[in-house]
Amino acid sequence: MLGPVIEGKLAMLRPPRPDDAPVMIGWFEDMEVTRFMALHHPPSLEMEKEWLERMARSPDDVVWAIEHQGRPVGASAIHAINWKYGYGTTGTTIGDRSLWGKGIGGETMQLRTRYAFTQLPLRKLKSGYYDGNSASAKAQAAAGYREVGRWSKDLNFLPRRIS
Repeated sequence: MLGPVIEGKLAMLRPPRPDDAPVMIGWFEDMEVTRFMALHHPPSLEMEKEWLERMARSPDDVVWAIEHQGRPVGASAIHAINWKYGYGTTGTTIGDRSLWGKGIGGETMQLRTRYAFTQLPLRKLKSGYYDGNSASAKAQAAAGYREVGRWSKDLNFLPRRIS
């Protein structure tokens, strides 16, 4: 499903639109943006549009585009929601590298978390980041996430395995 509009001080979360797809695949073509993602190749425009349509229909996912100063700069979601047990798995990408380190990721996670716990019947959000992704670690800590475990040597597609 598409998430509702949620206004923050730095950014706004809004439902993604089909015309966001070309911008989004531009992010996924940037190896710095996808460095810590398990994305083996960027999606085609058609694949990205299909993904957005599938997410809009999904009862177990909530997705947003992150907008800053009137333009899409990233995306965030709660995926694989387990309604019975009240949890989901989160993810956020700030695709516009000029905005890295500006607090948009942390604010996005805070807004998404507040929505999940006050507007949805969720009691836990699971998230993760790969070793070396200090920006994600910092943003998650700012949003109130805490470490409860680690996967060891989980990523196999980089020159060395990372946790």
